[in-house]
Amino acid sequence: MTTDYKYDTLVSIPRDELQELSNRLISRVIDESMMTELFTFDSVQAEDQDSLLEAQFDSMLRMNAIALGLLPALFENSKNEQQNVARMQRLLLWHFYAVSFKLESAVPLSTHCQCVESILKDSPKSTLEWLTSLTDLLHHYSKL
Repeated sequence: MTTDYKYDTLVSIPRDELQELSNRLISRVIDESMMTELFTFDSVQAEDQDSLLEAQFDSMLRMNAIALGLLPALFENSKNEQQNVARMQRLLLWHFYAVSFKLESAVPLSTHCQCVESILKDSPKSTLEWLTSLTDLLHHYSKL
C-alpha cells in the first residue's frame, strides 16, 4: 500500500522523516538555480529585519506554490497519475504547514489536514492558482 499523507499517516511518521521526504520532493521539482533566485534578496529587502522577514516569507510562499504547480509533471503518463499527484500534494502541503511556516503550534494538524482535503477537491492547476490558494490558507489560519 502507498502512503497517502492524510492525517492518520502524518501522525504515524516521525517529523524528521516527513521533512526529509518533502525536502527531497521539493528539490526534484525546483532546481538549484531557481531556488537560488527565490532566496537571493536585494539590499532593500535585506535593509532591516522586518524587510528581510517579509522577503523570506514571500519566497517561502512562492517556493511552495511553484513546487505544487510543477508537481503534476513528475507523474505525467505514470500509472495512477492523479492518485500520486494528490499524495505528493498532501506531503508538500504538510511541508508548507510544518516546515516553511512552522504552524504546528498555532494550527492543529487535524485542522490543517481538513483544509488540505478541501483544497484538493478542486485542486489548483497552476503555480499562480496555488499561490492564491496558499495565501488564502494562511489568511484562514490567521483567523483561527
